[in-house]
Amino acid sequence: MEFVATDVKFSIRKIQESDIEGFHAALSSVVRERIYLLTVEPPALEDTQKFIRHNIVNNTAEYVALSESQIVGWADILPHQKEVLSHSGLLGMGVISTHRGRGIGSELLRHVIDHAWQQGLTRIELEVFASNVNAFALYKKFGFELEGTKRNARLVDGGYEDVHIMAMCRI
Repeated sequence: MEFVATDVKFSIRKIQESDIEGFHAALSSVVRERIYLLTVEPPALEDTQKFIRHNIVNNTAEYVALSESQIVGWADILPHQKEVLSHSGLLGMGVISTHRGRGIGSELLRHVIDHAWQQGLTRIELEVFASNVNAFALYKKFGFELEGTKRNARLVDGGYEDVHIMAMCRI
């Protein structure tokens, strides 16, 4: 499905094996910023290949945003593996810096949330850094509720940061 944002056309689709390198590049770009994701070093390409192939085989809710054939964002909801948590999944997402604020995150969220509900998940959870006010607002707009805050949970480059825990349920 194609969308037009303020000044850029983009499309959202389920991830494919041919997206591995583009996904890895987009992920690495956001990771290198060191402010939005829990990891501060990009994963090895081989690890990304295993991750994506596993998600494709298991029909995991994982979607990418493309603009002019370049992956500019992604979102996924990974079901928990433990039996007692298998009704819930963990949301992860990112949009490269040049494409933020254009509605790409919203469209990615719509797709992965719909997919997760269709898979039978009844709870979607996430963690977001307190400083990431735009993401926090986006999640609230979609119905995620703040469940708690881990104080000083993240330490990077000598600075501590709180992490908000959010979730939405459909029971």
